[in-house]
Amino acid sequence: MSNPQTSSIEDLNHALLSYNPFNEVTITYQNIWQPEFPDVAFLNAHASDAVFQTLQQNCKTSIVITAEYGTGKSHIISRIRHRLKSQGGALFIYANKYGDLKNIKHGFQKTIADSLNQQGSQDVRQWQELANNMANETFIQNKIRSYTAKELVDKVTNSDKKAKGLISKLTKSFCQLKSTKYPNLNPDIVRCIFWTLSSEQVLYANNWLGGQELAQHKTAELGLPPQNLSFDAVLQILDLISEYNQLVICFDELDNIVDQDPDLGYTRVQFVAGLIKELFENLERGVILSVMLPNVWKDKIKTLTNFPLHKISSYSDDPLSLKFVDENAAIELVKMRLSGFYASKNLVPHDPLYPFEEKELRNLGKSKSSTVREVLSLCKKSLPNKILPVSVTPENLIIAGKEAIIESLGEDPVKQAFDDEMKLDLESSIDDNYLIADALLFGCKSLIGKTIEGIFVEGVTDQVRRLKRKESKDGFLNFKIIGKQDEKDIAIGVAVLQYDGGHALGAGFKRLIAPQDYSIEITRGCLVRSKTKKITGYMEATYLQPLIRQGGEYVELKEEEIKPLIAIRAVHQKRSVDYQLTEEEILKFIHKKGAKHNLGESNPLLREILSDPSYQVPDDVSMEEPLMLSSEPENNGYELENDIDLSGF
Repeated sequence: MSNPQTSSIEDLNHALLSYNPFNEVTITYQNIWQPEFPDVAFLNAHASDAVFQTLQQNCKTSIVITAEYGTGKSHIISRIRHRLKSQGGALFIYANKYGDLKNIKHGFQKTIADSLNQQGSQDVRQWQELANNMANETFIQNKIRSYTAKELVDKVTNSDKKAKGLISKLTKSFCQLKSTKYPNLNPDIVRCIFWTLSSEQVLYANNWLGGQELAQHKTAELGLPPQNLSFDAVLQILDLISEYNQLVICFDELDNIVDQDPDLGYTRVQFVAGLIKELFENLERGVILSVMLPNVWKDKIKTLTNFPLHKISSYSDDPLSLKFVDENAAIELVKMRLSGFYASKNLVPHDPLYPFEEKELRNLGKSKSSTVREVLSLCKKSLPNKILPVSVTPENLIIAGKEAIIESLGEDPVKQAFDDEMKLDLESSIDDNYLIADALLFGCKSLIGKTIEGIFVEGVTDQVRRLKRKESKDGFLNFKIIGKQDEKDIAIGVAVLQYDGGHALGAGFKRLIAPQDYSIEITRGCLVRSKTKKITGYMEATYLQPLIRQGGEYVELKEEEIKPLIAIRAVHQKRSVDYQLTEEEILKFIHKKGAKHNLGESNPLLREILSDPSYQVPDDVSMEEPLMLSSEPENNGYELENDIDLSGF
């Protein structure tokens, strides 16, 4: 069989000029969950091997990996996740967003839900793998055939109106089966896990399992209570996973030591360490993996007074350290990146390293201090210079485009970091009140000292305190903007309320329409909420209309307007560890490029928050009251029958 014909130098150069394959220097959250991952298998294999070998021992272990800037920690995490996905046998939970640090346990419940909602090893969601294992044990006990995960998902999804009855019977049978081992097992958690088998209900079930309150009609439809936000729910979910699967819980992005609670004084990594301790104490089997900089381990973890270090690092007294790139690793790293690029363009190079030479790449590895990021960054910057002298002509400059060449040269690292973050999918984030509020807060801080929509912005604070109860911070009013309008003092209280259920939404509304009852000093309230999140007619009449009459405002949350704010906030949070940027560089980018990228004073969402109120209730924000679905009474006492008919399966 003959080798395929190699591509011409001109074709290779044209492709490399149109897009630099080394533009993506960092591995992002999206890379960890995407279907494919190009791996240099021997790069820091000792760290990933420790995880896989521990899983084979069927016990519980906690492992700390320390990594200097750019040595490949995200590469290791991606390798672990993708190998588990391809081989099966273990579920993967990835934590890199921590929300309100004082409520980190509640935030972790959402992390579990978001991770288990990702695809697993059987071409279904990880939730559905767990539900299938639970169901099959019940079927076998009742002498019913077992199903593959995809078969059971199809069966439940296609059962239409019978689904609720099937789920109810399955829940009762499973709880009866596990009543001895788990006497305090919450049947609502079991029922909701089984609801993930329905393609129509899986997102609602995922939200409930993540602690979010659902709309009343939806909880009635699923036979669930309004919400389930508790650490006990987290522990029960982990217990159920341990029944059938190994588990890897990975904690990442722990290096921001500036991010700390102003009242308690602890940093992010110290809050997470406390969470890891509790998880380790309650986990039956699995691996808890935490990845951080060496100095964070040394200065922020080892210095904790009376902290049981063996619970965060039971694998060894000292963390596993990631190594720098050697000669062979540098060559394989570059070859891997170029191979994927050429294949995507249907090109066959005469040399897999073209336009680089093996000798120069080996020299990078000889230094014994080169990182993955440094190798990729150097290739990114030097690649255009290797091509332009032999290929640049007026004709192909027009074809490639001047901007493409400028970006290939990497002249604006903030722009590249921003582009990386903009690639992330907002599906699991658009309902995250804390994340959206944090992005808005950061965006508003960039407006300090400017006059926007007639308001001179003097300051922004998230320390919105309820003085009567001496609480440190209100849980629903996210921040307030302080300024002057026509020489009058103004304080706009902003509440992001993406809740589906009525209890939390009502509590947030009350702060906006009656701040004096909570000793919150604001002159007007601003609700930020997606129009797709309909509210009931009762909510509109009771809360929204009074808010509008008082001069408050309903600002529509639009994905295309919040996404750049979330992206630039992420760049700022990761500026030191992942992107090697300064705060000044990021603020300069917002100031100079904001108009092009919907940042700073050019962001329409920020401008709308500051604009004069319209005194009108927006159209299409409320829904017709849904009919409450009639259903068979649920056995809330959970005293289960001896014989449960599962013949519907």
